[in-house]
Amino acid sequence: MANPPVTITDDVQGFWAARWSGASLGWHKRDVNPHLQKYNDLLVEKDESNRIFVPLCGKSVDMAYLASNPKVSHVVGIDIIKQAAEEFAEDHPTLSLKEFQTDETCDATSSNSIFHGDDITIIVGDLFNLLQMESDERSKYVTLGSTVSTEYDGSTSYLFDSIYDRASMIAINPSLRNDYATYMGDILRPGGVMLLVTIDRRKVTNDASKSDGPPFSIDESDVRQLYESQGWVDTVELLEEVDDLTTDDDKKRWEKKGVLELHELVFVIRKKTSESK
Repeated sequence: MANPPVTITDDVQGFWAARWSGASLGWHKRDVNPHLQKYNDLLVEKDESNRIFVPLCGKSVDMAYLASNPKVSHVVGIDIIKQAAEEFAEDHPTLSLKEFQTDETCDATSSNSIFHGDDITIIVGDLFNLLQMESDERSKYVTLGSTVSTEYDGSTSYLFDSIYDRASMIAINPSLRNDYATYMGDILRPGGVMLLVTIDRRKVTNDASKSDGPPFSIDESDVRQLYESQGWVDTVELLEEVDDLTTDDDKKRWEKKGVLELHELVFVIRKKTSESK
């Protein structure tokens, strides 16, 4: 019997819908992520026309920051909550984002909406459904309603030059991580780069506090075990780690969750330059 398709919908859609309907948007930051500002050059190593994928993007201001880079030709984000795309469009009127209705849905339980703007696209749907599409089908879906070309170095497969994952892998169920890592390799061009930010619940009061989430704890050994086992990966490098509990309010908030030490880890993961796996 064939394995059922991987889906994030049943996993977290209800959870995130509840979070978006309330006031609990603790993961959303008003300012551009400092790690992105510091390591932005890694995502735009080509002189021009860099394509960047932002999985589980929410309404992150980081997408507007990436789209404003003259070396970037297209930023593509995806989120299962339509409200995220709507609010992003409202918050960034200069990007001229408009909703486009597709004939097909990326996720059977969400609207068939894609928001296109100047050098940016936000897809409303299930991340894994998008990733599991055939390459040509995904290429057409990503560029529907826009003037973006589906060609890449003579191929019709839409590949990304880089992936910016600040809040995606830490949001999905740990059981989906291996599939996630595999799909990231499928959509990244040879020689492409992923900038990955995780959190490490380094010191906790009990096991439940370590495994609780989202956001889920992913330490350096987890990242290396996951990605260094992927045939497409060339190198995994830890760029830095930062104490994430720098204020009394942060410490009190996380202490209530049983977390005494919390660090952000920043990695750059490079794909091999050949297609061999």
